[in-house]
Amino acid sequence: MSIQAQTPSPAATHRPQGRAEAAEQTAARLVATARRAFAAQGFAQVSLEALAAEAGVTRGALHHHFQNKAGLFEAVFRAVDAEIGDELDRIYEAEGDAWRGLIACYHAYLDLALRPDRARILFRDAPAVMGARAMGILMESGFATIVEDLAGLIARGRLRPLDPVAVAHVLNGAVMAQALWLATAEDAGGAQRRAAHDALAAVFDGLVAEGR
Repeated sequence: MSIQAQTPSPAATHRPQGRAEAAEQTAARLVATARRAFAAQGFAQVSLEALAAEAGVTRGALHHHFQNKAGLFEAVFRAVDAEIGDELDRIYEAEGDAWRGLIACYHAYLDLALRPDRARILFRDAPAVMGARAMGILMESGFATIVEDLAGLIARGRLRPLDPVAVAHVLNGAVMAQALWLATAEDAGGAQRRAAHDALAAVFDGLVAEGR
């Protein structure tokens, strides 16, 4: 029995991994390129041919990774949502308290998600491209963790004795409705943004247990 015949060469061992890494890099490059284009031009105006050329890949490679423009848009949409989630995690940890952390994150979400390069993707184009599923994805982002935190706060008597799942839906629904409203508003003076934050603060105040 030949040992050499049984032991794959280093090139054979690393070749599949190299292909996988190359595929991941190509997909990431396409998402980054598409994100810039969708943010600047809007979904309808983006050309797949131009995207592929800018990313340095063929049109066929683009379709291989994302099937079509809507598939590529969803990948960009999810990447933006995940990026905001990472930023909110850091904000939450910096507060050092579950209730203050939740409040800070919801207020921060309005400012982070409504950054111009994000708002066009998340709240202007996504409902048309992805339908109701877009809001479903945003509503469910981090939902289990929010429910867990709320349940703990309710159990410790810091919040009113309400169902934590119902409260989480109220909070997520409120911030998404505010974001949709603000994303299409012409609010040069920031009055609507301040009004949205004030209304959100009132919702949080209404959840606090009496005497706390």
